[in-house]
Amino acid sequence: MTTRQEHADIEMQQLPVDLKRDGRTIHLRNLNGSDGNRLLEFGNRQPSEDLLYEERDITSVADVGDWLHDTEAGRIRTVIAEEHGSIIGYASIERGRLRWTRHVAEIRVMVDVSVRRLGLGHVLLGLAFEAALADDVAKIIAQMTPDQLGARKIFEQLGFVEDAVLTRHVASADGELHDLIVMRFDTAQRQLCKECGEYVLTLIPLQGKQLCWSCYEIVDLELGAG
Repeated sequence: MTTRQEHADIEMQQLPVDLKRDGRTIHLRNLNGSDGNRLLEFGNRQPSEDLLYEERDITSVADVGDWLHDTEAGRIRTVIAEEHGSIIGYASIERGRLRWTRHVAEIRVMVDVSVRRLGLGHVLLGLAFEAALADDVAKIIAQMTPDQLGARKIFEQLGFVEDAVLTRHVASADGELHDLIVMRFDTAQRQLCKECGEYVLTLIPLQGKQLCWSCYEIVDLELGAG
């Protein structure tokens, strides 16, 4: 198993992998059929408002069971982050099941409230984004409520834009109705690393080139060594 530093990009084929963040070791791997109880524990730790936009109720045994089944069947790709055996975040990507929505994938990312300043959401989102591109989708969507400002900021930084606002679309447990924001990323706008030719979410300028993190590290090291 490899370990990646705090600012390194991670690719799907590298999983499982350990990520170092602020002196903490976070284990990234694919979800498997034995993760049901850990998912339920994770869901029950989250604020109720963060669960509003989730298509599946991750506090429900039945819904978590369906999620695991769909993941193992290949209908959903899910990556989890765990620390000391507990799930502290996940990212999933699910393509539309209808013939006329197969070109669209929905991305869902959630990070535990205790680790939301570590940049873990960005890492998980990058992995889910990579999975969506591997499936050759044309459009990626994300859904959130207006008060989920942190989630919206992450998606905006990565190039997502507001697609629609569905008024009074989500009902909380107490029956209160909330708006739902749908954000989109058209994969035609994805960015190409000029060094390795891979499509990525974000690029970093160096020596007149726009590079992914991996290539940036290599070139920067070579320049320093020279």
